[in-house]
Amino acid sequence: MRYRNLHGTDLQLSEIGFGTWTVSTGWWGTYSDEQAQTLIRKAIDLGINYIDTADTYGNGRGETMLAPILEEHRDLIVGTKFGYDFYNNPERPRGQRELPQDFSPKFIRFALEQSLRRLGVDSVAIYQPHNPRITTLLEDEHWDTLESLKSEGKILAYGPSLGPAIGWRDEGIYAAAARQAPVTQMIYNMLEQDPGREFILAAERGPSYAALAQVIKGETNKKVCEPSGAFDPSFRAWKAEPPSQFLARVTHSSGLLEGKYTLETKFDESDHRSHRPRAWLVEGLQKVERLEPLCRERGVTIGQLALLWLYAHRAILSALPNIYDEEQLREFVASSDYPPLTDVEMDRVHELYIRNFDVTPYVEHAAAV
Repeated sequence: MRYRNLHGTDLQLSEIGFGTWTVSTGWWGTYSDEQAQTLIRKAIDLGINYIDTADTYGNGRGETMLAPILEEHRDLIVGTKFGYDFYNNPERPRGQRELPQDFSPKFIRFALEQSLRRLGVDSVAIYQPHNPRITTLLEDEHWDTLESLKSEGKILAYGPSLGPAIGWRDEGIYAAAARQAPVTQMIYNMLEQDPGREFILAAERGPSYAALAQVIKGETNKKVCEPSGAFDPSFRAWKAEPPSQFLARVTHSSGLLEGKYTLETKFDESDHRSHRPRAWLVEGLQKVERLEPLCRERGVTIGQLALLWLYAHRAILSALPNIYDEEQLREFVASSDYPPLTDVEMDRVHELYIRNFDVTPYVEHAAAV
């Protein structure tokens, strides 16, 4: 296992982390606490020392299940999130996709104390506002509160965790450029490089980045993935060394890069992928096919290639793939047995990406009447 330094600290995080969302939320199958803890302990045995969770995962369950493990492994590094007020809203209201949020200084401190109690620790390494909007990130008191918690020794680093439909491109650019957020968690993988690569560019350019004038208006307020007009197409994200670091999730593009899907794959109605258009699967499989020559040359699986692509990025602190079972865990951890992709290999992927992997667009044909 390789490790990367959380800047400003002496902590070395494993380049692959374990996200508890797969085992604590019920969105990827049902796991008992014992089953989840067994899988996490196996991850620790294999060298993983960074665990990512959130207070809202299972309304605290994603943290309480870690408490006995943290008691056994005092050197385990944990990051958690805050902002959703499940304390006063334990169930999602009908027709509402997300719980009410509270990012007030009072709530931030309250939420942290509750998380520390559930985890059974005195501090966490990374503390992240969970899907904040631009209106929150524009407030000085938000950043001042987090910096105060850092000064008090309760957290070591902070920065937003961003979702694809809830506070996204504008928030990421602003946090990276204007605030130089120490850590940002984002969706980022070989097939979905935008807007993540612009977040890295924004972090490198800082307050002078031209897109700031646009994003502070907060006019998009929705999922926007394409780069802003200020994006420099000559930028190569993997070579950048900005004064910020990034955690990457959805590392395997919702399973496309795990190598298990076929044109016959069907998703259960409760699975979020069942609501995607057919084109997502058909065109996605074409993209994966274009990457297979690299897998053969490297002697790795497509799942491992996806991680080696991320590991080539100097700005990536840790990758957070979905981990469902021990077989997949061992496959992903074994990626660290290979060197990250080279500049030449990264350029090959880049050229494929900007050509949309040369896919043939899928056209839905109407059924014959």
